Amino acid sequence: MLNFLLNCFRKKRQKAIPQPAVRKEPSESQLAKKEALQQAEQLSGDDLLIADFVLQCKFADARFIAARKIQSRDALEKVRAAVVKTDRRVYRLVQTRLNELAFSDKFFADVGTCIEKAAHLVQEPGLTPNLVAELDREWKMITSVDNGLLSSELLAQFNSLHSQLTSRLALQVDLQLELKAEDGRLSEIGTDSNLTPDERSTVLEEIGARINGWKQSPEWLSLPRQAFAALETKLDTLKQQSDLYAQEFQSVAERIDWLEKWEQLDSAELKKAELEKIWQELPKLGNAEKRSELDERYQNVLCRAIVEVADIAPLQPKLELPDNEALKYFDEHFKAMQQAVEAGLAQEAFTHEEALSRLDLDKLDLSAEQRDQLTESRSEIRRLKGWAKWGGQQSREKLIRFVESLPEQDLSIDELSSAIVNAREQWKSLAAVSGTAARAQWIEFDTLCNRAYEPVLEHAKEQALERQENVLKAEAIIDNARAFINSLDPVFFDADNKDKDWKTIINFYRQISQVWRQIGMVGKAEKKRLDDAFSTALQPVRDALYQQSQLEIEMREQLIEEVRGIDPDSRDSGKLLKAIQQKWQTAAKNFPLDNREDKKLWSRFREVCENLHDRRMEKNKAADSERLEHLQQKEAVCTELESVGMTDAGSMEQRLSQLLKQWANIGNVPRESEAELQKRLDMAVSAIRDKIVQLKAEKMQSALKSLPEKLRLCSEVESRMAAVCQNPDDVSLDMSDDEKYDMAWKTLPPLPDKLENVISHRFYNGLKAMAGLNMGYGKRLADNVLSLKENILRCEIVYGLDSPDELMQERMQMQVKVLQDSLGGDHLQSEEVMKQLLELPALMDDTDIQRISNLIIELKKPG
Repeated sequence: MLNFLLNCFRKKRQKAIPQPAVRKEPSESQLAKKEALQQAEQLSGDDLLIADFVLQCKFADARFIAARKIQSRDALEKVRAAVVKTDRRVYRLVQTRLNELAFSDKFFADVGTCIEKAAHLVQEPGLTPNLVAELDREWKMITSVDNGLLSSELLAQFNSLHSQLTSRLALQVDLQLELKAEDGRLSEIGTDSNLTPDERSTVLEEIGARINGWKQSPEWLSLPRQAFAALETKLDTLKQQSDLYAQEFQSVAERIDWLEKWEQLDSAELKKAELEKIWQELPKLGNAEKRSELDERYQNVLCRAIVEVADIAPLQPKLELPDNEALKYFDEHFKAMQQAVEAGLAQEAFTHEEALSRLDLDKLDLSAEQRDQLTESRSEIRRLKGWAKWGGQQSREKLIRFVESLPEQDLSIDELSSAIVNAREQWKSLAAVSGTAARAQWIEFDTLCNRAYEPVLEHAKEQALERQENVLKAEAIIDNARAFINSLDPVFFDADNKDKDWKTIINFYRQISQVWRQIGMVGKAEKKRLDDAFSTALQPVRDALYQQSQLEIEMREQLIEEVRGIDPDSRDSGKLLKAIQQKWQTAAKNFPLDNREDKKLWSRFREVCENLHDRRMEKNKAADSERLEHLQQKEAVCTELESVGMTDAGSMEQRLSQLLKQWANIGNVPRESEAELQKRLDMAVSAIRDKIVQLKAEKMQSALKSLPEKLRLCSEVESRMAAVCQNPDDVSLDMSDDEKYDMAWKTLPPLPDKLENVISHRFYNGLKAMAGLNMGYGKRLADNVLSLKENILRCEIVYGLDSPDELMQERMQMQVKVLQDSLGGDHLQSEEVMKQLLELPALMDDTDIQRISNLIIELKKPG
């Protein structure tokens, strides 16, 4: 009986199953596809027409071929917006082409910017090598990737501009070399005294013309400002000295003329006094080297000249005194003469004897005893005079030999001068003891002294000229100081003006003060006058610097107090200290204080900084120890993460969450280990998450293996119900079949929770409807076939799965509908989609079951 009912059910089931709609023959579909491919191959020209073809074509391969021919950005964006959810392959192709166009646009924009920059640099008046180097780096960075986009025209354009820049840099180098060469020529001219004034003026004018030519050159701004200004100053100085140089040159020429004339005369024609007079009347020379050379030639001429010595003073006349005064004069000198004779002072006795010889002794009333004593004393004086003369002669000879040896001794100027002065004093003292020396001996001694004293005279002359030159230097320095101060803006000396270039003022003040101290010797009167003038000229700058120095000292004192007030326990203490140190460096750079004051303040500032640093280091020691402990804890966490070997995804997720929470609760680690440790953690976490994804995927795949079988059981139950609905009067059911279906259902592995609930509800609803012969349920099965197939097709489109070839026309129509729904914001979650596919009771064939299974597997993929 049961078999009969089953046979009847099967027959009625065959009649009850609705026939699929009439579809096009496969051959016609293939022909249409072939025709679409041919049309896609033949497309060319208008990109918008090609885009319309892609949007209307129902064949994926034809759409792909046509999309490959689109070049314009508008058409590509139109196609991308239309196929973003309907054709992933065309979407990826179009997106790749748009990315290429974006890269191409950016590349050509960067190339154009670089070429514009090169063109701007070609016209830049202040071109510098670093600007060209930066341009080269930018060009190299842009063209480092050889993508074939750079055309030969753009490359030639850039190379042309770069060649112009290179030529300008080469011209700058040439100008700087010329500047250096001309500076050397000016230095040589300043020391060369052999040029005539006309030749010197010609050279200076030539150099001046060169300088003016540089100013007209487009590259003259590249010349170093200080070097160029120094060159102009040096040129102006030499031009200002042209008159002095001409006078000096004329003086040298006159001296050379006289020397050449004297050197041609015989010694007998040379008179020392005449030579000295002429030489002294000649103009003075400022060139010490030339003066020394000419003086040496003059001394050689002077040595050949004849010395004219004046006669010794004439004999003194007789005294005419009254008798009483004559006797008194006689007694005074006679007693002094006797005392000198007794003491052995020959020269003193001779002096008194000469004084007595001026008296007319015959007219005096002298006693015989006085006359005898006078005769005896004169005889003794002659004897003493002879001995003294002999001893004086020996001493004078020794002095002559001593003076004669002085030029050969390596004595300083002071020692030589002192030796000659002492020798003359000794010569004079000998005259008091041993009488006047012979004339020839005196001339010899005097000549040797004068010759030995010549270096002293020369040194004195040089010092005099040096003092004169130093006076000129001092006056020039004072003029420069006044000119610099006058060049300053009057606003500079305003106390309210805060924008002042103190560094330039300080450098000028220090440099000019140092130059002033190095001037050298000047006369006492001149020194006082020059010092007063220099001090008066610098007084405004000195007052301004003093006022600013007080403000700077006060400000740095305040910085020291700010460092003292920093809390070492604060997290920002290091930043605060660094900011204060930066302020100190900026202040020291903008206004350098006096060395002593600066060292004193800097010592105090460094001391408070070091104290703060020591206190921070003490605090950091504990923090470093804590960081090391944290490092060990985090390394232990990483080790555990790396060794996790669970096979259950849930357990692995739970353990990963615990370990990451433990990691987050651990404090900071040493900075040098932080990056490496974080990298190690990321790698371990990434490996665990990959393993979890793999395990979930494996579990899900395993869990979904039973899905097709359960769908088939549902399909069989629903097909039976549909057959019953076709012929309700001829129904005989065996209830044991329900038990068989139920047993077969329970033997299959369960699906994941939500899927199992949905499909189980559908299966048992079908059995319940079958048992209760629910005709309405059977009618719903037939009515829901079209809705089920539409849902399956829609989901395949949305999730990028292929559909059967015979459904290509329906798929194209559904794509448009899906696109419209997506623009309207109609989006379903994957769980809702799976629920709709599984819970909708409808008749299914094997193709539908397989399509639903593929969709569920795709939706259940991890991630």
